[in-house]
Amino acid sequence: MYDAESKLAAQALRAGYSADEVIKGLDLEFPGGSITAVVGPNGAGKSSLLKALARKIRAKDGAVLLDGVSITSLTKTELEGSIGFLGTIPATRNGESVFDLVARSAMLANQSSRVSPRIRLEIEEILDRTSLTALQSKKIGELSSGWRQVAVIAAALVKNPQVLLLDEPTNSLDYSHQLQVINLLSSLKRERNMTIIAVIHDLNLAARFADRVVVLKDGKVIAQGEPNAVINPSNLAEAFNILARVIEDPVAKTPVVIPIRQLGE
Repeated sequence: MYDAESKLAAQALRAGYSADEVIKGLDLEFPGGSITAVVGPNGAGKSSLLKALARKIRAKDGAVLLDGVSITSLTKTELEGSIGFLGTIPATRNGESVFDLVARSAMLANQSSRVSPRIRLEIEEILDRTSLTALQSKKIGELSSGWRQVAVIAAALVKNPQVLLLDEPTNSLDYSHQLQVINLLSSLKRERNMTIIAVIHDLNLAARFADRVVVLKDGKVIAQGEPNAVINPSNLAEAFNILARVIEDPVAKTPVVIPIRQLGE
């Protein structure tokens, strides 16, 4: 049954590619103003789940609801204005500057053909908060993989979506920039009541950063809930086939995973 407090929900959701069903009847609720980390082994369906939630791939069955309304009833403009999806930058954009990449995204969100003074302020704020101000004139193709990732995040954030879907947002980033991105997303959650759903491979980062964790395996939910309830040796064994010890982070009081060995060795 749909929870009225959910900003985004999946109901008996099945999705995939051609005849290959990757997402297998998922029921998920994503509360408004929360951060959910989606974790699981390779091939679990994490990225496919995000694409189905953003209507990048069509649902074979079930539904995705935004504020209780099926996303199939929304126009492309309405959907993209409400749900931001962190994608990759195509090679054709390598000659574009960082400022132009973010500006193009901002103009699209505002349905504007030019950078007005108000839009410029929004762009400058996002560039500043993502530490891209000094790099705004750089071409995308000249950036390191880490800075390219930050530029993509800035382009997604400048749209100010109600829901933000991120596929490995900290991939290729060093520790300093991982913390910067996580702190930025946490701030946006508080300031804008944004609902954030992120695929994260680093379990310890997920536990520290997210309000909720969803564990997927083979397109199905193994566990979901608060990090302290979900990240435990039993779920890690089932999802990742590993023997692990879980201790408490002395600073954040969140779970810390210490992998010991693969099971069956």
